[in-house]
Amino acid sequence: MAVGREQPVFAATLVTQRSLDRRGLMAVAVVLIAAGAAVGGLFLAMGAWPVVGFVGVEVGLAIAFLLGHHGLARVVEEVALDGKVLRVRRRKGLAAEEAWEFPPGWLRVTVKPPGPRGAGGVVLSSHGRQLVVGSGLTEDERERFVAALREALRLWRSPDFSVVN
Repeated sequence: MAVGREQPVFAATLVTQRSLDRRGLMAVAVVLIAAGAAVGGLFLAMGAWPVVGFVGVEVGLAIAFLLGHHGLARVVEEVALDGKVLRVRRRKGLAAEEAWEFPPGWLRVTVKPPGPRGAGGVVLSSHGRQLVVGSGLTEDERERFVAALREALRLWRSPDFSVVN
């Protein structure tokens, strides 16, 4: 059954690459706790028992900051093409969500290579406006995203466009 341009024809969720996943964070936390326990045990054996509390607070703060940084630095971008517009929604940690809309008929998709002062990305441009998405993706992921988006735009622009359920 063919449906008009109101149905979404392309959707992608782009998530920044993180150096540590949940398991990695847990491993770092375990190492910090073990090291803190060793240091605290050493000072406890020497009779300096008040140091144990400070070591515990230090380890707890280090783990809390590590987990907080991991959660706050997460960037999620949702790119969706429907029958009328290309929508981009971006969420950064606990910050408010940002949204952009581009007319697909005039949209240019280009790859911005990584430079000496920052990561590359995918540049969406139309009518003098530009938006860089996918900065946290690897080069291979970025190329696959661009190819899929360009194909969706090509199909959207074709005269016999239709979505099959």
